Amino acid sequence: MIALKHLPLALALVVSAPALAQTAPTPTVDLGQGPAQDESAVVAELTIMAKPPGPAVWLVEKDGAKLYILGSAPPLPHQLKWNSPRLNKALDKASLVLVPPEAAVGVAQMAGFVLKFGAGLRQPLGKSLEDQLPPDLKARFVESRTQARKGAGEYKNWKPAVAGFLLLSDFRQAAGLSEAKPVSTIERMAKARKLKVKAVGQYRMSAVTAIAGKLSPEDQLYCLRVALDEVAYDGAHSTTIGRDWAEGDLASVRARYRASAAQRCLTHVPGGAALLEKGLVQTTEAMTEALKRPGVTVAVVDLGFLLPADGVLDRLKARGATITSPVE
Repeated sequence: MIALKHLPLALALVVSAPALAQTAPTPTVDLGQGPAQDESAVVAELTIMAKPPGPAVWLVEKDGAKLYILGSAPPLPHQLKWNSPRLNKALDKASLVLVPPEAAVGVAQMAGFVLKFGAGLRQPLGKSLEDQLPPDLKARFVESRTQARKGAGEYKNWKPAVAGFLLLSDFRQAAGLSEAKPVSTIERMAKARKLKVKAVGQYRMSAVTAIAGKLSPEDQLYCLRVALDEVAYDGAHSTTIGRDWAEGDLASVRARYRASAAQRCLTHVPGGAALLEKGLVQTTEAMTEALKRPGVTVAVVDLGFLLPADGVLDRLKARGATITSPVE
């Protein structure tokens, strides 16, 4: 299998000083209200307690089993240094580490996959992306790809939604941000302790690309706009985007996650909300199974699945689990 690990459940596929050097004041970027308007009751209750050092960690207990959940918030700066005594202690006791779902495409299926879905993601023959964009959107796109150090040719054959999320990923890479972190860091920590690492499941990339290929022209432009909004937001918050997570500042992290471009795009189009719900169910079921095994399990779960009302933590509590925020 060719595994594309830890991609968000979205179109799947922040910023260094040289990339956005400017003398003007940092702009204020308003991403608007995100899809999850209500806060998790569990998160709201526990965040009023004294905040220990390091990223947010929750302890879920049921029938003697213990599950430590670390909330992840990709992307994070490549050079971000962070420490979590709670996580280190949990890993020292654990026998299993769970990480987010994988997306995979079999080697033998690759050619058919591209042929089946490629046409719906690419511009018609003889058409070019930037030539098809409204003037204001074209100006924003050109500015963003310039900041990402990319030319027009990188995206000219893609439809707007795909181009937007490819550009967002390229922008983050140029800015020194990693979309694989913090999961890749946790995996290294687990490997050093010789712990078993297991993905909570898989999802088909074809489900994502099928949605992208059926977007209306209006939806294509909407998804491009929200991707560019996130480029601007990440750029304006480049000095805090990793620090907020590393210090467990959930209020600041929520400001970005409430309005995730991927979630806003998917919840706007037919079939997208169901795809996100599938990922939430898959993750909750994996956590439930972990609570059936003796001992200690550590899991890394995207904060986009933890912070909203009826998220993973709320669902686990509804199933009889006790949830606390460990102090040490």
